[in-house]
Amino acid sequence: MPLVKHIQINETCQLALWKITEELEDLLACVCLNMTEQARVDGFGSLTRKKEFVTTRILLHKLLGNGIFIENNEHGKPLLSNSDFDISISHSKDYVGVIVGKNHDLALDIEYLSDRVYRITKRFMSEDEMLSVFEEDKQLHIYQHWCAKECLIKLYGKKDVLLIDELKIHPFHPKQSTFSGEVIRNDFSKKYEFQSLIFDSFLMVWCCQSRN
Repeated sequence: MPLVKHIQINETCQLALWKITEELEDLLACVCLNMTEQARVDGFGSLTRKKEFVTTRILLHKLLGNGIFIENNEHGKPLLSNSDFDISISHSKDYVGVIVGKNHDLALDIEYLSDRVYRITKRFMSEDEMLSVFEEDKQLHIYQHWCAKECLIKLYGKKDVLLIDELKIHPFHPKQSTFSGEVIRNDFSKKYEFQSLIFDSFLMVWCCQSRN
């Protein structure tokens, strides 16, 4: 099975990454879906979306065991039933990632590294953030900002946040092992630490921060 990465972050938090190479039928044979989950799979028009959904459940069960199910709150944030663990999910092309943990703020984002990021940079980066980008690693550095802001959205838990005005990434070198950012809103303000990893032309950024 193509479980390509498993990171034990700390005593209660784990991150797992799967590369989808199987047919849908083979993925379904690896997991026992409940009736609601199977109905959702059947309702997807996209084969890719079906595979992503099933693979997410495979990863969840590998990390936490059977009998735990993913639900979504009114803002679309994934939650776990029958468990006191939290979860964050991301997927890009053939890769699906899951991070789970207890008593931690969790977020995960995976992106394929491509030149298209230059066309949308001004949609999510402030002028100050653009000035802090290192030219020698420009593409990677911009993607690190993008992934971190996607994580900040997941950490905040609502999608109405303004990418430039309310999400800030603090200056950092693209080769740093960790960097930070924060959500700055009238109703919510908090700083978070991120880690990043490059693999197979993809970037993965995650946050696993104790609530204590």
